[in-house]
Parts: sequence; C-alpha cells; structure tokens
Amino acid sequence: MKRRAQKANQGDSVMNDWQRGFLQKLESAKKQWLHRFEQFAADCIDSCAGRFDDFAAKNGFRVTQPSCEAGNRLFKFALTENGYVLIRFSMKGLEEAEASAELFIPGLGCLEPIDRTTNFCDAGEPWVEAQFQNALDAFITHFGEAGASPANQGGELITA
Repeated sequence: MKRRAQKANQGDSVMNDWQRGFLQKLESAKKQWLHRFEQFAADCIDSCAGRFDDFAAKNGFRVTQPSCEAGNRLFKFALTENGYVLIRFSMKGLEEAEASAELFIPGLGCLEPIDRTTNFCDAGEPWVEAQFQNALDAFITHFGEAGASPANQGGELITA
C-alpha cells in the first residue's frame, strides 16, 4: 500500500513538472501573440485612429483615448455629454483581433454592442478602418433617429 502511495506521489511530481513546463510554454506563446497584437496596433490601429480622430474633431466630436493597455485599445468619440461611441480593439483568444463598439445615445442609453472578430492574418488597415466607419455610422444613425423623436430631450453639445 505504501509503494502505491509513493508511486502516486512520484506521479504527482512528474505531472507537476510537466504542468510547470507546459505553463512556461503557454506563457511564452501568449507573450508572442500579445507582441503580435501590439505590432498590429502600432501599424494599423493607431494610424487609422489618428485619421479618424482628426476628422471627427473637425466635425464637433471630442475624441479621447481613455485606456491603452497591452492587448487593448479604446477610443471615445463624444458628440454630447451623453452621446458617444466607445470603440475597442483587443485580442480575442490568442490568434484573433476583435473590434467592439458601444453606442451611448441620449434618451436611449447604451445600445447593443457591435462586435466584429477576424483572424490576425486577415486584420489590416482596411479592416480597422471599416470598424471605425461602421461604429461611427451606427452611432450617427441612432443619434439622428433619437434626435428626431419628440420624447427625447437629448444632451448638450460638446464645444471644443
């Protein structure tokens, strides 16, 4: 009986060694994919964001970047205090990029998020640009519809 317990403990030790080695390899793989996302962000997201920031600012939006963490980029395009869109680019799993847009419309609150995912090999500036365009188009469409509603009080326009 004691021999079985000793063998079981040896098996636990071997398994623990394997687990430690596996976790080291997993962490290394995660770092490589995170590095790939950061390179994608520098090459595609940041440059597209700059163009959209400039355009939106010239047209009455206040544009900020509330957070920029590894594996994540967040942009806020605000037309009023209560009317804005948050556009987030992030890693999904280890090999995909995700774009998510949350629309906040005066009188309606937060609408259903718009989520798009693509493999990193398909993600480039055209994909990023399309995500900014889709998010801003959806925002201004809903914002305009809410403004046409007599029940909606709306928010104060932001002045730069």
